[in-house]
Amino acid sequence: MRTLSLTFIALTLSGCANWGFDSNVSPAGVKDYYKAGTVTLYTREQLAGRNYVTLGSVEGEACQLESNEAPPKEADARTHIRRRAADMGANGLLLDSCIRFDDMPGCIEHVLCSGQALSVAEK
Repeated sequence: MRTLSLTFIALTLSGCANWGFDSNVSPAGVKDYYKAGTVTLYTREQLAGRNYVTLGSVEGEACQLESNEAPPKEADARTHIRRRAADMGANGLLLDSCIRFDDMPGCIEHVLCSGQALSVAEK
């Protein structure tokens, strides 16, 4: 009985040997998704005494296109601005403000964050 069980398990597992997995996530897509994590949010107080260079202004946004969608989240707009800062080569971001707008062209509700992309020297 034990031999029969082991044989059945072996045959079952070998049937999965040629099984494949396809995904719509490319390595570049994964890299793009996580690049916001390489940018640290700083306050002006945290930057006091640190060496850094301002790379330029940057904006991020979140938009509610349809009334049946959830309202836009400020966190999504902050993630978007961090991705854009990373695209500029930044490792830091000084967030100036996040503002919520109603009835913007193309959006029912809109969150816009603005700030400065920074290259901050390591301590």
